[in-house]
Amino acid sequence: MKAGSIPASQSATGRAAPGLAARARRHFAVLFPPLLSAVIGLGLWEGVVRWLEMPSFVLPPPSSVVFVMIEYWGYLVSQLAWTVMAAAVGVLIGISLGIIAGAGIAMSGIIDRMLTPWLVIIHAIPKVVVAPLFLIWFGFGVQSEIFFVVTFTFFPVVVATITGLKSADPEVLLLVRSMGADRGQVLRKILFPSAMPTILSGVKLSVSLAPVGAVIGEFVASNQGLGHLLIRAVGDMDTALAFAAVTLFSIFGVLLWRAAEFVEGKLLPWHPSQRGDLASNRK
Repeated sequence: MKAGSIPASQSATGRAAPGLAARARRHFAVLFPPLLSAVIGLGLWEGVVRWLEMPSFVLPPPSSVVFVMIEYWGYLVSQLAWTVMAAAVGVLIGISLGIIAGAGIAMSGIIDRMLTPWLVIIHAIPKVVVAPLFLIWFGFGVQSEIFFVVTFTFFPVVVATITGLKSADPEVLLLVRSMGADRGQVLRKILFPSAMPTILSGVKLSVSLAPVGAVIGEFVASNQGLGHLLIRAVGDMDTALAFAAVTLFSIFGVLLWRAAEFVEGKLLPWHPSQRGDLASNRK
């Protein structure tokens, strides 16, 4: 080995270290602002409640909420697991039905004219208004809760699927059809790949709505889950326990959103939104 030359292993290590440092700086830049705002907000909340000597049933301090979460952790996790199960099953059904219905509507003018007006009418009906009908049709229990989630998650996906499939480049469609591609090949090879960013945007919105549908279903049709726990805690004037349930619900929603973003990044690594192009342009 010549004098002054650097071994290959040391060179690779030297290249890896700056990469790790850059990733650490990016993660810090992403996480630090929300963590700082959370610390400031919780500190102000604690200070104002202590200073004004508010009753705990009106507004408990964050420290009381933390103590309640520690004390009832096992029970809270069991109720969260019920909500997670209902939300997961409902969102899978809602997304699947939304993609199938959206593809059918986008590919057929007759189906579009037949179903689109009814979809708009059904979507305009407030979900809580028809809750008594859900109880009659599906009974009291997890089945009604799952159906609530389906009604919340179906429409964003069907709209995104229709929009994405109808936004394909007409010149590309004309080209592949002139080369003899049938409708199934056009759908698999051209329409769905080009529509995937739009469809996944609808999926992300549906995923964020799934916990909302699950909790509303638990309000009216279940004796399990965070929604039922929240109603019971408010009825008992146990506001700290209610805030603990809301905190777990918020964490669950954030984790669902991050999971959807992770899947989107794996499926669309080529998309500008996954390469940080927009973020760099905002600097």
